[in-house]
Amino acid sequence: MITVFAVIPTLKRWLLAAALGLVMATNAVCAQAPLVNLSVEEQVWVAGHREQIFSVGFDPYAGMDCFDFRGARVGFLPALLADMQKQLGLRLALARVSSWDDAYSHFLRGTVDILYGANPTPERERIMLFTGPALRYPYATFARKDSAIQTLGDLDGKRVGFIRNDFVSQRIPQEYPNIHFQPLEFINQKQGLSALLSGKIDGFITSGGGVEHEFLFNYPSLSMIAELPTITSDMTFAVRKDNAVLAGILNAYLQQRKDSIQIIARDAARIYNRKILRLTDAELNWLEKKGEAVVGVADDYLPFDFYQDGQYKGIAGETLKSIADITGIHFNVVHGPFADVYEKARTGSIDVLNIAKTEDRQRYFLYPRPISTERDIIVGLKTSPPVHDVYGLEKKRVAVIDGFWHEEYLRKNLKDPRIIKTADIMESLRLLRSGDVDYLIENPTVVEFYIHGLGYSDLVKRGNTSKDSFVYFGVNRSKPELASIMDKALTLINFEDMKYAGIQSVPTLRNEQSRQLAMVVAGLLVALMAILIITIKIVRSLANQKAQTQILKEREHLLYTDPLTGFHNRNYLAHITQTLIRGPFPQTVLVADLNNLKPVNDTHGHATGDALLVLFATLLRDAFPDGEIFRTGGDEFLVVLNSTQTDQIAQSVEAMKSRCLETPYRVGDHDIHPSAAVGYCIRNSEADLLDECIRCADYRMYEAKAGMKKQAAQLGPS
Repeated sequence: MITVFAVIPTLKRWLLAAALGLVMATNAVCAQAPLVNLSVEEQVWVAGHREQIFSVGFDPYAGMDCFDFRGARVGFLPALLADMQKQLGLRLALARVSSWDDAYSHFLRGTVDILYGANPTPERERIMLFTGPALRYPYATFARKDSAIQTLGDLDGKRVGFIRNDFVSQRIPQEYPNIHFQPLEFINQKQGLSALLSGKIDGFITSGGGVEHEFLFNYPSLSMIAELPTITSDMTFAVRKDNAVLAGILNAYLQQRKDSIQIIARDAARIYNRKILRLTDAELNWLEKKGEAVVGVADDYLPFDFYQDGQYKGIAGETLKSIADITGIHFNVVHGPFADVYEKARTGSIDVLNIAKTEDRQRYFLYPRPISTERDIIVGLKTSPPVHDVYGLEKKRVAVIDGFWHEEYLRKNLKDPRIIKTADIMESLRLLRSGDVDYLIENPTVVEFYIHGLGYSDLVKRGNTSKDSFVYFGVNRSKPELASIMDKALTLINFEDMKYAGIQSVPTLRNEQSRQLAMVVAGLLVALMAILIITIKIVRSLANQKAQTQILKEREHLLYTDPLTGFHNRNYLAHITQTLIRGPFPQTVLVADLNNLKPVNDTHGHATGDALLVLFATLLRDAFPDGEIFRTGGDEFLVVLNSTQTDQIAQSVEAMKSRCLETPYRVGDHDIHPSAAVGYCIRNSEADLLDECIRCADYRMYEAKAGMKKQAAQLGPS
């Protein structure tokens, strides 16, 4: 045939091959043509191998890829092979292998036709052809909770376990060249985890695929210290070099069925989660026969509850969405004022509600484990006296949102509670700031969201509560299976992840202090215009233009300069905001708050406090000589740095802190040192809003200040 083709002109040879292919495809494939678009050569190949069974080697301990559930072998890979068989007309079967090393060895010996989950390496590419990945699983690093290993870097110089023939043992040194470890290989994850638990190794690195959830569920003494997003286990299909047509067929399937593959993966993950969570037959039957629930959303309880366009958003909403993803439960959402949705939940028309746990409510609701274990705090003005638990609220006016558990709690614990009911938290905050109530009780995450978002710097925590005020989902008592499923699913959910996602999903609050500042600036601008008009009239009467210019410069200096430090003031910040918005980038905004200024003023007088401010201002200018520096408040400073990098900023901040420790100010017979809490944030383009960047830096500064106070409290008096 080759000889004949060699003498046939090119066009005729192409037509003959096409005709031959079409005839063969018509005779052999028409009964069950592949549903995936294949070339004629690939269709002919499929027709010629329709009766052959292709064995697929895989890692039998790779999480959701393949596992036993309710007496059947299920998972992503079996479902994927079934769909491939339907779409391609090829017969594919799981190989009988005991481990990944066993599957790999069988493939090399030729007793397995296709290898699933092998990552391409230069060595492997000499003998294998690879498809694209069906899925990508990030590698995860595990350590014992009671060990000193808290980060990937802590494994430097330690013993680290890997699965035999897993490419990650070679990839880690490439991605993290500063980490040097002693590698030990194991046949499967079970052996590696056993070695980790017994202390034979210090860390264990393996691919994900949901298996990390199973490890954490089965081994509560372990923790996942790092996920490695840059190192993924690419779930490819590999064949031997001499089988290029099969590789092309498999790759065509993966390219054309991406959406279907994602659905197969989602369904497999949910079934795998049901296995991990060890759901009972009653729970599984409820999921299969019902699997739906109605959830109520309070209209105004940011950042936990937020309803928009039929979706439950906020921290609780994101948590419920994760529960749905894990288990497959479908939640239908209704919303309204808290008192309304609570009554519907109590009477059974709503199944699930974010609701505090009290003895009275437990008559109507079952409570899975809490979403968050934060206890409510007591909030007041900065000038309000500290309060010891709720007992310090006796005869105090306390704002309570209508329907919230706080009313019941206060009435049970106080002789003379003075409860002021409000419609929502915004009203409670307004009453507190206006002095119409003395305190309010609220979740710390909620308080933090509103105080920082609205710019209410005059409100602070004034006490703690000892009551179990955790955040719960209450489930109607008529749905015990739903409650128990949610309880188990919550073990796989991290509150901090939900908190971050939830806060991103709710609207940003309008900062009232910024609005007030804008009004002040507007007033100043009006006043400035009046001054300018008057100045113009005065200047017109003056013959000396030089004197006129000098007067204007002096006025501008007074308007835009802080007289104590010589830095720019808030007026100037407002004046050049549009210029700052345009960069150049990256642009860093740094907020610094001088510590202990009020105690210094109170103890040594305002002259000493002013001297300490001037000393700190000098150190701040030395640390950031090229920055635009503003004194934005009594002890608050803001620095804008252009064309800076994160490592430069961090070094400069640490250097400034060191200078502060080394630079004393003599007061009487002892020295005091300036110190400050610092937070910063980086803008990379105009798309990153300047106001958001300032708020982010301000928030991080308050976090730093809280950490310094906590550290000081732990150290105690020297």
